[in-house]
Amino acid sequence: MTLSVLIYLSQRCFKTLVLCIILFAGLSVGFTPVFGMDITKVRTIAGKLEQLTGQNIKIVVENSIKPDAYLHPMGYIVITSGLMRFFEDDAEMVFIIGHEWAHVIKGHYKDEQDILGISKNISNPDKLKADKLKKEMDADAYGLGVMKALGYDSAASLKVLAKLRQVMGQNGMEGYSSIEERMNILNGLLNYSGGQNK
Repeated sequence: MTLSVLIYLSQRCFKTLVLCIILFAGLSVGFTPVFGMDITKVRTIAGKLEQLTGQNIKIVVENSIKPDAYLHPMGYIVITSGLMRFFEDDAEMVFIIGHEWAHVIKGHYKDEQDILGISKNISNPDKLKADKLKKEMDADAYGLGVMKALGYDSAASLKVLAKLRQVMGQNGMEGYSSIEERMNILNGLLNYSGGQNK
């Protein structure tokens, strides 16, 4: 492993450990974890998704400038405050939440990660990368379906990925090419369905 991968993994482990401690402490005394910001919109959208799916959606906002959303191994959707600042409207937030929820209901990462969220299968990086891209595309399609079902403009899904592509490109982050592939697939789905909600 390269030094940058080791640094990234150690940072993710530390954040996950801190998040787990805060979650367990907060839940044990009956508090809902909030990381320094009002998450009313997030809760409202989660409520709509709960009505649509009949399932309990748990979302935590992590106070971090890094724009990111991910599925915590404990089943929580984590959205950073840095990503929240990117949202121009609720439709973009719906896409992200729907995308992350797809990972939960489709079991994309079940039994693939240890308690700290580190992949157990790092022996074949090419296969791991291809599997991850397939799961991301599957989650994108589900997020698009959620947007349509809840009556949001589905074209906002492309805006979200375009913003992520821009950030990744500016910072030389890994995954830039996979965002391009995801955008192409989403664009095809939007064109197939007529682009807007019908």
